[in-house]
Amino acid sequence: MDSEEIGKEVAVRLEIERQVREQLPNLEDQGAARKKSRWAWLDSKLALLIIGAMISGVLIPRFQFTQEKINWQRQNRYNTIERQLGSIRDSLKQFIAVQGISAEFYDLGLELLDTDSSSVRQARLEEWRKDFRSLKARRVQQNSAFAATVFYFPIRSRDSIRKAWNDLLLPVQKLETLVGDLLNDAIGGTDGKVRKKMSENETAVQLDVSLSEVNQAYEHVLTILRNQLQEVENESIKFQ
Repeated sequence: MDSEEIGKEVAVRLEIERQVREQLPNLEDQGAARKKSRWAWLDSKLALLIIGAMISGVLIPRFQFTQEKINWQRQNRYNTIERQLGSIRDSLKQFIAVQGISAEFYDLGLELLDTDSSSVRQARLEEWRKDFRSLKARRVQQNSAFAATVFYFPIRSRDSIRKAWNDLLLPVQKLETLVGDLLNDAIGGTDGKVRKKMSENETAVQLDVSLSEVNQAYEHVLTILRNQLQEVENESIKFQ
């Protein structure tokens, strides 16, 4: 192969390389254009309209529904707690009334103890009997009224309330029995003859001790009830 043919061959190769170089940018631009065309529709008004419709028709109603459900649950929980608070406050009133009856038993016992005149005792005897029977009936009724309200308190506290309540009933019953014995003394029954062996001071001390035991047990129950009321009130504040 002479030099002229070699030169022609080199010239052909250079021309081919030039053409390839010229076509390469066009191929790259075409590839990029195809890639861009996949998402180019998002810039159109129709695409924006479709996206807006999806947001306003699906996402926003779902969000509003979820928010309304949360608000409904929150309001429902708040209303439930408020009803519970009202019931607990009523329960406290019932319990305080129980202690009021114990105080009336004590006052009746003091009146029996302080009445020395036999004529006055005889004149007041029937009235004392009626008062004593009335107090016993009221105590049973009031105890039942309070006991029925224990389930208004939080479940975790009910056992401790019932235990403290039962511990209170023992000294209350003791006070009632002591007053009943004093009434028997006034009537002049056999039980009274036995109790006459005790001095008035000893009987008065027994009354005071009995009332003190009642008050101590009462304060214990009252503390539990108030603590539970405070806890429910604190929970109610969270939902306001």
